[in-house]
Amino acid sequence: MSTQTPAATANASTSSVEFDVRWMVAGRLCLLALALLGSSVAAWVWPEFAVNRVERLYHILAALFAFSAVSAWWLRKHVAGVAFTAVQLFADIVVITSIIYITGDTLSPFLFLYLPHVMAASILLSRRIALILSLVATSAYLTMVFAISYRYIPTADGVSTIQAPSGGLLLQVVGLFSGMILIAVATSFLQSKLASSRLMAEQSKRDLSKLDQEQRALINGIQDGVISVTLDETVANLNQAARDLLHISELDIVGKPFPKLLKDLDPHSNVRQTAVSQGESRELEFTPAGSTKPVRLRYQGSPVFNETGQQTGMIFIFKDITKLHSIEEQFKMQERLAELLAKKESDFPASQTKLSNFVGESPVMQKVFKLIDRVAASEATVLIGGESGTGKELVAKAIHLGSSRASGPFVPVNCGAIPENLIESELFGHKKGSFTGADSDSLGLFRQAERGTIFLDEIGELPTAMQTKLLRALQEKKVRPVGGERDIPINVRVIAATNRNLKREVESGNFREDLYYRLNVINIQLPALRERKEDIPLLVNSILRHLVQNDKTPVVPPATMQMLLEYRYPGNVRELENILERALVLSGEVILPDHLPDGVRIPEPDSKLSIKPAETQIIIDESIEFPVQLDQVLATIERRYLEVALIKSRGVKKRAAELLGMNFRSFRYRLQKFGISSEDEADT
Repeated sequence: MSTQTPAATANASTSSVEFDVRWMVAGRLCLLALALLGSSVAAWVWPEFAVNRVERLYHILAALFAFSAVSAWWLRKHVAGVAFTAVQLFADIVVITSIIYITGDTLSPFLFLYLPHVMAASILLSRRIALILSLVATSAYLTMVFAISYRYIPTADGVSTIQAPSGGLLLQVVGLFSGMILIAVATSFLQSKLASSRLMAEQSKRDLSKLDQEQRALINGIQDGVISVTLDETVANLNQAARDLLHISELDIVGKPFPKLLKDLDPHSNVRQTAVSQGESRELEFTPAGSTKPVRLRYQGSPVFNETGQQTGMIFIFKDITKLHSIEEQFKMQERLAELLAKKESDFPASQTKLSNFVGESPVMQKVFKLIDRVAASEATVLIGGESGTGKELVAKAIHLGSSRASGPFVPVNCGAIPENLIESELFGHKKGSFTGADSDSLGLFRQAERGTIFLDEIGELPTAMQTKLLRALQEKKVRPVGGERDIPINVRVIAATNRNLKREVESGNFREDLYYRLNVINIQLPALRERKEDIPLLVNSILRHLVQNDKTPVVPPATMQMLLEYRYPGNVRELENILERALVLSGEVILPDHLPDGVRIPEPDSKLSIKPAETQIIIDESIEFPVQLDQVLATIERRYLEVALIKSRGVKKRAAELLGMNFRSFRYRLQKFGISSEDEADT
């Protein structure tokens, strides 16, 4: 919404008119100069032309030069308004009429010059003034014609004569007037449309700018560092958290190679490329300038796709792992675990209990559950996407159980596990003797699923030749057994699943495009477990209840749950089930971190709270390699003693100073030197 006042709008309009009128006057002077030059050349080349026309032309040009000079002088001292602009336009009518008179009277080829003049009036002023100008131009032309016809003025050449206006001439005048009217109206209409389009474009630009600001504000509000990288590994932008974590400014990084940034931060890291597998995380350790304490970061990259499925770049998320979770966060985790352990299976929504262990309270999973409930009531073909272990078959079974076909069979098929030479027989059946080993008739999996649902898992593994036959079966709802002579109608709902990107497979020619659109009537994309980590406590509780199947569900302490939360789960929910089943075998009533696999147990990040007094002992060893930065080594040792003393004294600074054998003032000075703060600020 514009904030301009009416006065400001009027000033802007006046400024625009003034600018246009200046150019109008300057343009007329240029045209008059060209006319003067042309007439002079004509008088020199064709003397007979000079005798008849040049004298009159010079008089007209002199008058117009004088009028233009007065107009230019006026513009130097006054602001051009609508009235002044109208006078200039009417003066140009005189110029055009004079050109027509000089170049042949009623036979002049320049009669069309009235049209662009009327168009300019419609653009500069208004449709009403353009219509008035059209009437004035027609009147000027008729006045010239009548003046010559009744010999008030001579003809241009001074020799020929013309008759009184005839019907043909009047028709020409009417056509000229009609053309100018049409030009004025059409130009005004076009100008209004262009103005409307310009306003819409400006509004869209403002909306995009507002959306960009909101997105930046949203990204800057994220506590983790976020860096956006293009396909050529150039940094596009980063949020405030990333600038704080990496101790860099936006000007120092935007537009520069991302691998070089990582290499500059951690020269010892083996950074050769930014591409990381989905879900893979890497660690980075560096010491910021002006600090002696190293910083450890863990970063993870995720691809970014546009609406056509093409990758446009990468998003890297950086987390500071030098800090442990606060005690408040641990209390929240314990309260959350207690709440989950107190829940019963009946406490969960009905749509989640249909999915057995596939539960979740995250927003993305709630959307999936709602979509499953809506899809189940229809007969539409469904394509389920997601990584291995995300529960695609559970979703397919939930759709089947929630549909009108729940009383019918549910037939799962792993398309990647059937040999290519047998897949047609497995799906559509065969007749006895149709091939070697066909000792009897076979119905096939499609006919076995009659009045039920067939689940085609890993549909992306289907051979190309079989894709064509499957497409025909889906379109015609008929199958023909191998060796059969006629098609057999089927009444089956098809649900397919894949861990591949079928859109890319279509583009690469590995999957039929028509089959893809036939299967992808409704698409359900299941998120990876690492993308919904807030559901892990709920999943742990649900899986343990199903594995134990009694009221003695093992306790999962916060330390164990923290490790489960930080793990990446390349195998998704299926891997979580295996981890918990293993832990149940090794544990009793409590699942400890030692009961988890080695790959899940992540070492605790460095923190001042994990420092042990033994680490502060100075060991003199003749194997020390020189040269060393002795000041840095001593500063590190001094800092460790200060931190351990604070831990021993539970943050009481005076007690910590006594433990170190120094006065309180010296102790406080050293704390300020290293930027160490304790929880006790009262110095009691």
